Amino acid sequence: MLKQMELSADEITLGEIRALCSQDSANRVQKRDRLEHRASLNPFALLPHKPNYLLPVTFANISKRPYEGDPKAEKYQDTEAKFQISLKYLAVEDLMWDGLDVQVAFTVASYWQAYNGEISAPFRETNYEPEIIFNYSRPWSLLGLPIEQTFVSLNHQSNGQTGELSRSWNRIIGGVVFAQNANVTWGLRTWWRIPEEDKQSFDDPDGDDNPYIERYMGYGEIGGVWSISDNHTLELLLRNNLRSDNRGAVQLGWTFPITRHLRGYVEYFNGYGESLIYYNQHTQRLGLGVKLTNWL
Repeated sequence: MLKQMELSADEITLGEIRALCSQDSANRVQKRDRLEHRASLNPFALLPHKPNYLLPVTFANISKRPYEGDPKAEKYQDTEAKFQISLKYLAVEDLMWDGLDVQVAFTVASYWQAYNGEISAPFRETNYEPEIIFNYSRPWSLLGLPIEQTFVSLNHQSNGQTGELSRSWNRIIGGVVFAQNANVTWGLRTWWRIPEEDKQSFDDPDGDDNPYIERYMGYGEIGGVWSISDNHTLELLLRNNLRSDNRGAVQLGWTFPITRHLRGYVEYFNGYGESLIYYNQHTQRLGLGVKLTNWL
């Protein structure tokens, strides 16, 4: 901390000195928030939103059912690559009161038949997710639980396809992030889908691309991050449709060190809605790769 103060003695403010003094006792959510606000002062900087990673090799049970009528789909392989790029920009700080920020985020998750030279290694599915987020980063308590962040977002998700392969939905998402202690963080997200009218025909550009998606994706999810150390992290994501058929999803992740700046990443998914094309298809996937940025 003293070294940081020496390096920036001419520019550091009293508030920043106080923040540095309390940094050692801060939990990981608070530390990320402070780092993001400092980085946002750089006009050339974009911030990570969700984790950014590349899984060069994944093994999954690729279903051909959504692709009926597409001749190349019969040649899809169960081995493919997956990657996610997720960035955000801090557009407005302290909008109406201290701690309420407006963020603009964009996430791309892509499934790439990288080893399928027979059909020219196509990108099988890509999901695009822009959103506007109103994030309140001041802690408060709910029934004794320490809430570090509270947010509401306007979210659009689409796979950019047309016709029978088109999938998209719009949601208003609300959530909270709890800091159980310095190393255990978990969050709750719940959403309301903005209604759409039914399609008049399968190639109608207007209307609902994926009716009954809530029956598979549910109305929310719970996630947790256990930072075992600065180098090892375990992640858990749970989702359920809260119906008698008990459709949902579980995702597990392990992040581990490779070099000082590069982390390895193992991800396992089992359930519905890993991607929009499979919102109503049960899939399993196991992947190994590298993670560039983590949740915390």
